[in-house]
Amino acid sequence: MKKGLFSMVLVLAMVLVLSACGGASRVEPKKAGEITVNAVVYNKDTDKVKDVYGEDGSKFEKEFETSFKESFISTFTASFSSDVNLDKQVDDFYNALRKQVNEKTSYTTKVTNDDKESPEIQFAVKGLDMKGVQTELVEELTKAATADPSIATDDQKMAEKTMEIYTKAVQNADAVSEAKTITLKLKGDPDDDSLWKMQNDMAFMQELTTAFFMGGMN
Repeated sequence: MKKGLFSMVLVLAMVLVLSACGGASRVEPKKAGEITVNAVVYNKDTDKVKDVYGEDGSKFEKEFETSFKESFISTFTASFSSDVNLDKQVDDFYNALRKQVNEKTSYTTKVTNDDKESPEIQFAVKGLDMKGVQTELVEELTKAATADPSIATDDQKMAEKTMEIYTKAVQNADAVSEAKTITLKLKGDPDDDSLWKMQNDMAFMQELTTAFFMGGMN
């Protein structure tokens, strides 16, 4: 009788262990959040994005670069009355910006809601101090236009000088001293219980890039 009971318990234990091993498990929320930020901001851990969201993370950097440059050029050139060509200058600016963000910015992570299906991860971000960059840009551009008045009357010259100063200022930028807090809300993927989905994807991505790349401006 005892032997039979022991055998039943052993079989039940084995079934439970095998069920646990075979079942899918999601990436722990804090780690999932860190992978997300590292992939989007620093172009790191892109190979791990598939484990979190089931998507190819290698495309993040290229998509971000394309979107950033298109948006930047559209906004910047709108302030001029004539067409200006700034492709090379914007490339240089973007590369300088990315380098400085990689070297100077930082963040910390904590789970503020550990709900199994809908966790929330909070990031305290010390992004690049673009307020200081903007101040330096205005000061140096004023000096340049005073020394060469033709800059103020030539759109192409003004655009190029602005980008030249902007890029140099970014290369000297440091991180802000006061961190900005943003929150990522995850939810279990209803189609695959081994993956996550972002609940607030659009808002989070906007806040994330603003916090890292436009620190001090909001």
